[in-house]
Amino acid sequence: MKRTDKRHQRAKAAANPSGQQGFTLLELTIALLIMMILTLGAASLFAYAINYNSGAYDRTLAHAVAQRQMEYLRRTPFDSLVTPAQPEPVITSGGRSFSIVTTVCADAAAGCGGSATLKKITIQVTPQGAGPNWVRSSVRVETLRAAPFTGTYFQ
Repeated sequence: MKRTDKRHQRAKAAANPSGQQGFTLLELTIALLIMMILTLGAASLFAYAINYNSGAYDRTLAHAVAQRQMEYLRRTPFDSLVTPAQPEPVITSGGRSFSIVTTVCADAAAGCGGSATLKKITIQVTPQGAGPNWVRSSVRVETLRAAPFTGTYFQ
């Protein structure tokens, strides 16, 4: 038996003089299939991240528009703060158009949080033509503004 084994080893060494063994076609196909599945999984994660980062950028722009509008209303005298009677103009920021709805509530009877000396200001900013990246329908900013009151100082 030893002779047969030695002949087999010599025949094998003669067929492959360097003594190396390679991958079979089946092993190579399975390895490529596994790498393809992993690559496609990573590519879908990149597409997901790009999609939601774009939506976050749109929300950031909408929030900046709302803050800008709120700063404008802070400069407005308290007695002049009212809900606009006409539709507000469309504002463009970062290449996207936004519609704005401003509501000023100063009526305690309406139950909206306002009073004679306190006004509740709500600004709602909605992108026009929002795509699938836009998760929520609008950005809403609310604040309370008190009337400047000069009263007696209590000691």
